Amino acid sequence: MNKTINYIKSAAEIVIILLAYTLITTIFYYFEIINPNTLNILNYIITLILFIYLGYKTAKRNKEKGYLSGLINSLIISILFILISIITKDFKISSLIYYITLIASSIIGGIIGVSKTEKK
Repeated sequence: MNKTINYIKSAAEIVIILLAYTLITTIFYYFEIINPNTLNILNYIITLILFIYLGYKTAKRNKEKGYLSGLINSLIISILFILISIITKDFKISSLIYYITLIASSIIGGIIGVSKTEKK
């Protein structure tokens, strides 16, 4: 039960950060402060960093099997994103590569989180 709560806490934290980030980038896009192409690249990089943080945070809380912690949590959020994409009819097969990279980055973050925890 404790691990489930850790997964939910980490996922909720990332979703809140993503929502806040989305609000900020929407304002930048609306007022044309940043070029849309630059904004797309920035969004990808920030999302990758957030998923690394997600895996790191979850693995650090669970203190074991970082790759599995990162995988489970990133799968939860990726499936949520895919469902939203399907509902809005914006899903493309090419976007699966995007979700796979997010899952891989979260796994890497999980591995880092466990290795940092074990050294202490």
